[in-house]
Amino acid sequence: MHRKSFITKAGLILSGLPFTSFADTINSPNFLNYEKALKNTSVANTPTDEGYWKIVRDMFTYSKDFINLENGYFSPQPMSTLQYNQTKEHAINTRTSWFMRREQSEALEQTRKNLAEFLGGNLEELAITRNTTESLNTVISGYPWQKGDEVIVGNQDYGSMLTAFRQQEKRAGIALKIAQIPLHPKSDEELIQAYISLITPRTKVIHLTHMINLSGQLLPAKKIIEAAHSRGIEVMVDAAHSVAHIDFKPFDLGADYLAASLHKWLCCPLGLGFLMVQKKHISKIWPLMADEDFAIDNIRKFEHQGTRPPQTILSINEAIKFHNAIGSTLKQDRLRYLKSYWVQKVKNLPHVTINTPEEDARSGAIANISIRGMSPQALADKLLADHKIFSVAIDHPNIKGVRITPHLYTALSELDKLVEAIKTMA
Repeated sequence: MHRKSFITKAGLILSGLPFTSFADTINSPNFLNYEKALKNTSVANTPTDEGYWKIVRDMFTYSKDFINLENGYFSPQPMSTLQYNQTKEHAINTRTSWFMRREQSEALEQTRKNLAEFLGGNLEELAITRNTTESLNTVISGYPWQKGDEVIVGNQDYGSMLTAFRQQEKRAGIALKIAQIPLHPKSDEELIQAYISLITPRTKVIHLTHMINLSGQLLPAKKIIEAAHSRGIEVMVDAAHSVAHIDFKPFDLGADYLAASLHKWLCCPLGLGFLMVQKKHISKIWPLMADEDFAIDNIRKFEHQGTRPPQTILSINEAIKFHNAIGSTLKQDRLRYLKSYWVQKVKNLPHVTINTPEEDARSGAIANISIRGMSPQALADKLLADHKIFSVAIDHPNIKGVRITPHLYTALSELDKLVEAIKTMA
């Protein structure tokens, strides 16, 4: 990989870039040394090549006032995507209604095509939304429920999704059955049975979280979906934390409905997500907002939001370029390495519990830690007050601890500070 080709693949053409520090980074000796070293190292070693990740780190802007280990809420944009978004906003502001009436539709359709290719699916089954919550609420609120229909959900599913289903309990008379997901499963079969064992003749849908936001546990979604389909049950997947984090193609899971937020691990601007609905289901789902512009079997009926900021949507294209320049496998492996780096150093300390499976096949970058005698909020507060480490407290009936979420720009020296902080408190 040559320096010029890497920059081009990432969409990081320097012409006109206002970020002088970024230009300095690209021409720094560290980058050139990495390029030379890459010829003599295997791809399998690159997740631990700190010279390479220093270059990636310098492609982001981030606060120096604290160590941000709460990247699960949303991930910062690399400078190339940030500048693309700002440049597009300026151009659209200049062209105003001309762009919106004459150019917007074609630009959005090209973006849909690029996103569908990235996700491994059909653009006619893909709607661009604002986030996972909006996407799945569209299906949950628009599904043709009958009184007595049963839905199986997980005991660690995202709160907004459970709220949406509870509303349908009151509104449509459906019933919820709760699958008990162990924090440290012994096998895939144990997880499959947690859902399948609850199926009855009234079961219509299983709601499945691919990567649990509370702990980072990755469920065997494809196996659960196949088991459900063999029994005639539809499956809805919350993939908010797995898309562009784990190396997989979302459409390949075979879910009937799947949603994710693109401002998380794809590093898009805030307010971007998608909804995938298999073509055979589109007609029966009512859109969240009424639409008569498209046929009832057209996925675009789910995008009726009124006037939207098109520059945000178009930035998906640039975010995909940056992601692909690193590569899905390498990105996944680096994120898993960052999690393992600090977890291995603290997991055997007295009073410390890691609430996330260690195996790579069951987790990614996210891990949840608790310390005996400290509430989740007290632990998060002490990390910030005493060590300037920002995290998030998870005080859930089934998981209590602090969620630690590094990202591609996280340095090992920052994780070393986390380790020392945990040792001090434990």
